[in-house]
Amino acid sequence: AFATFGTVDATSTGATALVQTRRATLRRHRVVAAVASRAAAPSPRKAAQEFLQRESARQGSSVLGRIAGLLRANNPFAVVLEEIEKMLGLLAAEGKKDAEHKAWCDEERKVTNDDIAAKTKQINTLEGEIQALVTAIEDPETGLKAMIKRDEETLQANYESQVTETSERKEENAAYQKDISNLVEAKGLLQRAVTVLRKYYSKISDQIKAEADVAFVQSKKGKRDDPAPPATWDDKYKGQSEAGGTDAVSMLEYILKNTLAEEQAAHEDERSAQHSYEDSMQALKTEEASLQAQLAENRKLLAEKEEELLQKRKDLKATEAEKKALEQYLVEIKPGCDFITSNLDLRNTNRANEQKALENAVTLIKGTPAYTDAMTAAHEESLGDCKDICAANEAHAECKACLAKVSVPGYCAGHAGTPGC
Repeated sequence: AFATFGTVDATSTGATALVQTRRATLRRHRVVAAVASRAAAPSPRKAAQEFLQRESARQGSSVLGRIAGLLRANNPFAVVLEEIEKMLGLLAAEGKKDAEHKAWCDEERKVTNDDIAAKTKQINTLEGEIQALVTAIEDPETGLKAMIKRDEETLQANYESQVTETSERKEENAAYQKDISNLVEAKGLLQRAVTVLRKYYSKISDQIKAEADVAFVQSKKGKRDDPAPPATWDDKYKGQSEAGGTDAVSMLEYILKNTLAEEQAAHEDERSAQHSYEDSMQALKTEEASLQAQLAENRKLLAEKEEELLQKRKDLKATEAEKKALEQYLVEIKPGCDFITSNLDLRNTNRANEQKALENAVTLIKGTPAYTDAMTAAHEESLGDCKDICAANEAHAECKACLAKVSVPGYCAGHAGTPGC
């Protein structure tokens, strides 16, 4: 390192002045060559401008047209390149936004269509459930309303049967009571009549016997002739001496016997009728209780079914509204989603073409001597006071030390591998 250090006098007219002179001469040659080159060939700025104008017209791109306008207005290269960089960023952002929009549309349509299918299934299920409930409630044969009506009619008929049978039983019992009263009265009369007649005929029988005894005694004392009977009398008075004398009593006893038998039959008929009535009423009461329990159960079930039907209809209405809202949502997003779905590939292609054209424009611009000179001037300006030192070799330790504002040995102490150390 530093092999030539100290071998050359570092005076104002020494090696440093010689180097600066040579660098100035080199720059003049470069400028002359650049001027000659520009005179012999088309302007790169113009070439870039024409290229962008052609691509703008071919692609219908306002972006490329805008950049071409900047070049045509002779804007500084830095402004143009900065604008191109912005345009490239906008194209990338637009591409990302399009991709996100397309993905969003695909997802929204899929989810919404799935929801619509689910709502359609729910609607079909609800409609089936509603129809089943309507049938369970309204069917003329098996529906709850028809069953309740039949039970109510049967219960009414049951009640009327109870009323009718009770009324008939009361009438029958009243007739029975009257009949028994008459029979008891007749029985008493007959019994008293028999008793009276028996006493009467018994008394007569005793008198006849006494008269017979007297007559017998008299006949023993002296026979005398009986008086002659009337002309109309053809028989002797018999009284109770023969069976014919008891006919009245026998007849009354016969009637009494029949009356007693009739009374017994009336009692038996009443007992039988009462038992039949009680059996019938028990059956009617049992049927009534069963009908009332069945009616209560069916009415409760009807209320539950009607409430369920009302809720199902509300659910159906809400589900149909939800389905309609989902379908409307698809209609609302359709224009934008159809556009991005149909034009995404074309938009990507157009963006790729615009990007390529802008990148080509950057290449053309950066390829102009003016841009090179401008970048060189800007770079030399950034070197500041170290511009002349760094002109030969910016990688040299002298340039690095100058830029770092340290001595060459000091810089090399920390960067031993730097050329010139």
